[in-house]
Amino acid sequence: MVPRATLTFDPPSTNTQKTSQRKNTVDPSAPDFLPLPSFEQCFPQSTKEYTEVVHEESGNVLKVPFRRVHLAGDEPHFDAYDTSGPQNISPQIGLPKLRKDWIDRREKLGAPRYTQMYYAKQGIITEEMVYCATREKLDPEFVRSEVARGRAIIPSNKKHLELEPMIVGRNFLVKVNANIGNSAVVSSIEEEVHKLQWATMWGADTIMDLSTGRHIHETREWILRNSSVPVGTVPIYQALEKVNGIAENLTWEVFRETLIEQAEQGVDYFTIHAGVLLRYIPLTAKRMTGIVSRGGSIHAKWCLAYHKENFAYEHWEDILDICNHLPSF
Repeated sequence: MVPRATLTFDPPSTNTQKTSQRKNTVDPSAPDFLPLPSFEQCFPQSTKEYTEVVHEESGNVLKVPFRRVHLAGDEPHFDAYDTSGPQNISPQIGLPKLRKDWIDRREKLGAPRYTQMYYAKQGIITEEMVYCATREKLDPEFVRSEVARGRAIIPSNKKHLELEPMIVGRNFLVKVNANIGNSAVVSSIEEEVHKLQWATMWGADTIMDLSTGRHIHETREWILRNSSVPVGTVPIYQALEKVNGIAENLTWEVFRETLIEQAEQGVDYFTIHAGVLLRYIPLTAKRMTGIVSRGGSIHAKWCLAYHKENFAYEHWEDILDICNHLPSF
């Protein structure tokens, strides 16, 4: 009988009771991770394959993953974009640091900054650009050109060494984001990493950690160390937790500290509600749904409390400097 893919898997019987009772992480430094079905179980008619391509400047051989779907009868196989990441690796160990040699080599050469746009504007094709070009079946020079022109981005914090680079832009494949994150009710590192693993197995191109519960920093660390896709956050969430959930106690300094903390950890992109301006907030009063964005409503509450402009807007250039010159902070 040919095995069939299913969207759910029953956990092993020995873990059923433990899984149903798990609510919060006991020890953030040593989570008791949940088991994950194998790639072969999830995709019984597929194999994980790699395309090898050489980065000319460094000589590094890049192994770019894809999923080969084996079709019935005389039909040829179909190759699909793959986001599942390295397989059969314990979350306690974390994924291989794919980009370590790439980053080390570039840092030894020295540069005023380390963004992909900086290199693209210098006419330099990075390993990340070659990797993305291979995934998209495009020429690396085209990828470099699009990044240099600001029409595409490669979210890739140099501290996120486990990342398998991907690109977002008008001339590239459509990408899908998955939101995960704990809450004040349930705060389990194990379950957040499990969500990450399932999301990427089923094709999520990026992950957003929207944690608002306990162990936010530790949860994000475990997610980053086990994520082969870019990880984003909404920094105002953690900033709010730092002031005990009281929006009026937020300051630019708290927000800035949070940005740097997350960037130093390896977060690849941020959602920052800098466009929620004081003069626009009254326009939301008569809206049927008000401000539906949690982050936006936090900024709005702060603006109304002090009748001051949104500090994320006022310090937008400082925010860009943090993203652009991380090594100097």
